[in-house]
Amino acid sequence: MKKSFKRAAAASAVCAVSLAGTLATNPTAVAGEAAEARASQKAITDFGMKALAFGTKVSVGGIDIKSLKDSLDILACTRSAGVERVKPSKLSTEQITSLIAENAPVDIAKLISISPSTSRTSTYRDGAVTGTRAVNTIADITLGGELVQDLKIPTLKIQGLNAVADSFHDPADTDGDGNPFGTDESFGFEGISLDYEGTVVEGTPLADLLDIVNQVAAPVNEIVDELVTLLLDQVGQIIEIPGLGSIGLGSSFSKVDDSSAVSGANALKIEVDPSDEGNDSAVLLKLGYAQSRISDSKPSGVFRSTIMGLDFEALPLSDDVSLLHLGGIGTESIPCEGTGNKKVVKSIEGDRAIPLNIPGLGGVAVLNGLEYSYKAKQMSRGRARSMAKSSLGSFSIPLLDLEVTGISSKLNLLSREGERVRGSKNPKFKVADILYKGESLMPAGGLKIRETVEFTIDELGGEKGFLTFGPRYSRNYYGAKLSALSLEIPAAQLKLDLGWLESQIYPR
Repeated sequence: MKKSFKRAAAASAVCAVSLAGTLATNPTAVAGEAAEARASQKAITDFGMKALAFGTKVSVGGIDIKSLKDSLDILACTRSAGVERVKPSKLSTEQITSLIAENAPVDIAKLISISPSTSRTSTYRDGAVTGTRAVNTIADITLGGELVQDLKIPTLKIQGLNAVADSFHDPADTDGDGNPFGTDESFGFEGISLDYEGTVVEGTPLADLLDIVNQVAAPVNEIVDELVTLLLDQVGQIIEIPGLGSIGLGSSFSKVDDSSAVSGANALKIEVDPSDEGNDSAVLLKLGYAQSRISDSKPSGVFRSTIMGLDFEALPLSDDVSLLHLGGIGTESIPCEGTGNKKVVKSIEGDRAIPLNIPGLGGVAVLNGLEYSYKAKQMSRGRARSMAKSSLGSFSIPLLDLEVTGISSKLNLLSREGERVRGSKNPKFKVADILYKGESLMPAGGLKIRETVEFTIDELGGEKGFLTFGPRYSRNYYGAKLSALSLEIPAAQLKLDLGWLESQIYPR
């Protein structure tokens, strides 16, 4: 294949060939066909299964912008085969672009156009094979195409991008690796094109990509074969596109042991840095993500949980979409099968800052000393128990001179076959102190459950802020969702919950 050191393609000679293909990272696995032949009725299995898929995820400084995790489809831990969930996008292309513009610290919104996507998660049983599958498909993605600092940004277009993650148990061990557990990860696209008018270094992945898509005279099937081969060679690697940033093609992971299998696929990972000099606030986008997990025998049910330091919403656009929705700082969850009563502790070192976007003020919140812990155990006679805890050393808003210390929430659950799960009425909350402009707001004897203290915010013209201790979001037959402390500033349309967790024990 002929290569050149420099390409200055005119508009009529840019790469605009539509290509199609599928990238399979584990083509020997058999679960893909099994997933298509799902049982017509739900059946209780001896496995714990869960899956996750989303179309768009944006992280800034390691913190997820939850309002931009579009088409999020979560299939919580279950023992049932034949479950299927479909989640379309809530956001239009215009809304996605607007949210990126509002939340990203660099001006990247005009460089990105992402169409709505669809996510699907399912569990299945086909003969003796049992598994769980996650799929995401994005109709169209366009990156670049604008002038930034007099530099023409390359335009990358991808149509019909999808990611598939399959985890399964095949007692016949069809692939012959000696383990009935297995995974299958794959990526696909309907078309791809790249319009680039800059300098390309010989022998780089970008040069190879341009050489392939620039073969306008070659038969499409030959171009597709070459592109698929190239992308397979580049799976998990990075292609640098000057002026745009870096693109990771088809990263995947799998983990298989004698009692479980985990599969994950991320079709496209983009770190946007629209400057030659770099940017400390580069934004990470994950597009087309799928993940699934299956684990061994769970006779007493499965554990469902989410543990994170905070959940933060500001400037709501509608009932279920906010301009800013943050969370997911090292989020943890109890495995479906539990931990064998072994306590697991995860600590997040250092400060984490999140933007508050208080109208007219801006400001950030700083979190320190995040720690999540949990344990869970399957027991005899259909019983199970779990513990989940979210702790935060301190939370502060320097702009308002507000600091809260020693925050934690904890929930212990116990299930018995045929009975309502116990413990959801008895969460444990702690807050050591609340300091506002150097003075404690804690009442004598400490705060009581659902007690609220208020403070006057001079920076907002005397508007009020409210702190509520131990607000319970909800509890049901299987567990509860709660937080230790809620901060609300109505004038700023801001609500923030600290020490957030959700925990359940689910029988099927």
